[in-house]
Amino acid sequence: MSTILVVEDYDDVRRMLRILLESERFRVLEAATGSEALEVIKDQRPDAILMDLALPGIDGFETIRRIRAIDGFQNTPIVVLSAYIGVSTYETALRAGSNYFMAKPIDFDDLLVLLKEILFGRNRRSSKYTGAAIRRSMLSAAFGTRPTTAPRPSPELRSSV
Repeated sequence: MSTILVVEDYDDVRRMLRILLESERFRVLEAATGSEALEVIKDQRPDAILMDLALPGIDGFETIRRIRAIDGFQNTPIVVLSAYIGVSTYETALRAGSNYFMAKPIDFDDLLVLLKEILFGRNRRSSKYTGAAIRRSMLSAAFGTRPTTAPRPSPELRSSV
């Protein structure tokens, strides 16, 4: 079972990601701040990290730099999840040491494909939308609302840095 560290300051977003990732059989660790993320990493060895940039205290950029300085974490995949999708944000995230960048709002199907490519080396789903209805019903049960399924642009920039 692969372990994912989710670094996100909004409780609802962390909760949503936990529910969705656990439904795909990932083990999920959580941190609400950059400092918390660094503490979790000392005790755990996540296989990949999902990193928000706008964190209280130490921001995501600096957290990534500090993670990369920890022995054994130079090659751990870091996926930035950010609402700030400008070119300069993307470039700064890559310079800090992230490997991938996905725009918020997060398209979980795209995120899942990316994580499986990163961790398992191939796309294990036969269809982009496999399991989407189940995930929507899980979110509905967890949050008491029905998430939107309307199409929206989801620009994703990838780099194999």
